[in-house]
Order: sequence, then C-alpha cells, then structure tokens
Amino acid sequence: MDRRSTMVALGALLLNGPALAHTSAELANRRGPNGGQMRATPALHLELVARADELLFYLYDHDDKPVATKAATGRATVLLGAERSEVRLEPFGVNGMRGTGRFAPDPKLRVAVSLTLADGKPQQERFEPFRPLPSKK
Repeated sequence: MDRRSTMVALGALLLNGPALAHTSAELANRRGPNGGQMRATPALHLELVARADELLFYLYDHDDKPVATKAATGRATVLLGAERSEVRLEPFGVNGMRGTGRFAPDPKLRVAVSLTLADGKPQQERFEPFRPLPSKK
C-alpha cells in the first residue's frame, strides 16, 4: 500500500471514530468506575450503583469523561415482579443523579431511567443492577 492510500485509509478511520462508541451490550459486562453497572445511550455512558435505599447514576460522555448534571432532571422506574415505584432523581456532585427509596437487592430488579440534561434531549436506558456479571473465562 502506498503512502497516499495509507493516509486515505487512516483519514476514513478517524472520521468514523464516533461510530466506534460502546453499546449497552458491550458495557453490560463491565463495571463502571464506581463499581456499578454500565449502559450506553446515544449521547452518554451511564453507570448505576444501586443500594437498598438509593440509586446513584453517574454520567459520562463516550470518552468516559464526566458529564455535568447541575441542570439535569430525571426519574427512574423501579420494577420487581408486580411492584412498581417511581423515583425522582436529583443532581449531586459533578456528574451524579441520586434518588432514594427502598430497593430489594434482587437479581430480577429492573430500573428504567430517563434523564434530561441542559440540552433538553432526553436519554433513556434500562438496567438490571443486581444481576451478576458473567464469569471471565
């Protein structure tokens, strides 16, 4: 391959960089920086740390840099069997959203989150925060 062809190929790779962003399926088997479950939306990487009395969401861009949540709003719907509860999320720290309630640490627990940042575009994703990660082989 000559030098010109190499440069064209490299340029094409660089222009397609955003297409290489992680998907929720890829992030599902990775623990986040705070030990939580990771997911991806079109604009964000989300990490959920679920405890018996609170849900902590940490927001990152697709380069895993913190995204400010100062003007963000959000809610989470928590499902366990027939039980359903709504949790209002409030900003905390630099890149966090927090909600409180009573959450059974059950692998069947599901959390659907909807967040709106200052840009007004809602971001939504689903989590299974107490599902164990697959074993590494």
